[in-house]
Amino acid sequence: MYKNVINKTLDDLNWNILKELSADARISTTEIGRRVGLSAPAVADRVQKLEKEGFIKSYRTVIDFDKIGLTIQAFITFKSSTLKHAESIKMIDAMPEVVEWHAITGNFCMIIKVAVCSSNELEAFIERLQEYGETTTSLILSESKDAKVLKKLISR
Repeated sequence: MYKNVINKTLDDLNWNILKELSADARISTTEIGRRVGLSAPAVADRVQKLEKEGFIKSYRTVIDFDKIGLTIQAFITFKSSTLKHAESIKMIDAMPEVVEWHAITGNFCMIIKVAVCSSNELEAFIERLQEYGETTTSLILSESKDAKVLKKLISR
């Protein structure tokens, strides 16, 4: 049974606005309004409210790492044997190769996505991590270039 996580703020119009923004964060309020049946000022008010209430956390630019020379990307699972969790996070945050990280459950504590220029850089990164614990690395061969569009949750 799913817990009902839908807030009253998320009516059908707000869900449709979130869907449009998740597909293209640079879409104009005028275009969103045309697609969802609202005026641009009404969309702007709703977006501002969604931001204020924390439903929209940020807007991001997705960079093509291959085009900027970071042609090797990998997922690395990491389990520290010497650092506390907060220390691991601080260390990972300071490493410029790290694109994103997630604290996870299971045999490892963290999964880290890295982007580097060469296999030598990846090897050096892995060796730095292994000073503090265990790693497993998986090279990324391909990935979805388009973000998934938000779908409305169905309460049960």
